[in-house]
Amino acid sequence: MSDQTQDPNETTPKALAVYLKNDDIRNNFADVLGNQREAGAYISSVLLVVANTPGLQKCTLQSIYTSALRAATLRLSVDPSTGQAYLVPYKNKDGKSICTLIPGYKGLHDMAVRTNKYRYINAGPLYEGQEMVEDQLTGACHIEGKAINRKVIGWFAAFEMFNGYSKVIYMSTEDIHAHAKRYNPAGYNSDKSKWKTDPAAMEKKTPLRLLLRKWGYLDPIDASTLEALEEEQADIIDGFSRDITDEPGSPSLASEHMEPPAEKRTAESIINDLY
Repeated sequence: MSDQTQDPNETTPKALAVYLKNDDIRNNFADVLGNQREAGAYISSVLLVVANTPGLQKCTLQSIYTSALRAATLRLSVDPSTGQAYLVPYKNKDGKSICTLIPGYKGLHDMAVRTNKYRYINAGPLYEGQEMVEDQLTGACHIEGKAINRKVIGWFAAFEMFNGYSKVIYMSTEDIHAHAKRYNPAGYNSDKSKWKTDPAAMEKKTPLRLLLRKWGYLDPIDASTLEALEEEQADIIDGFSRDITDEPGSPSLASEHMEPPAEKRTAESIINDLY
């Protein structure tokens, strides 16, 4: 094991680089990702995210490591541009900055797709003039009517598995916003929330996330990891709900606990600082 000379409570990018490149920790990433090369690339991506996020630099090294390793275990990138997963800084109930992992919409979608169980997964809007009709006997749904304008009145999410099992859920825009207000009031009411800046994206994601989590299939190990993650988040994050539907990594997730984004730095400038 390489010698650790830095204070484990430091949160500077350079201290994190030393911490994550400890032989034992690097080997843990290699065990999950398959080899040392993949581990090195993944660790570099974590360092880049932390260097560009002042709030994460206030979090404990252990919490950053734990969250990053969980993301690697779920085979999700923490690069925000991928939309798969986000390292998010929170202040816990004791006021201590803790990093937690929030899987994104794209991450959940990709986790479902790679099970090779789904013939299709889709989400989309219903417009004024259209109606989602459910067969009371079979539970099957179909859309009736013709859109009279482009006003969105609700969103559906649907999937069908290769074994023939299918499920559709529909939520009106009013129901979606009521759900968000109930399970994430702090985030929903924030002026910086994506519920305010990009409501259509949030409305679309909500029914799909609920569909996959309640009726879909994920790899049992992935499902177990997500369950453990949500239970931990319920303990460390004041006001966090296991039914939260906000966009991971955005200011709308418990925004009062999060730092504003910093000016984005290049990988080259960060590497020069670390070595």
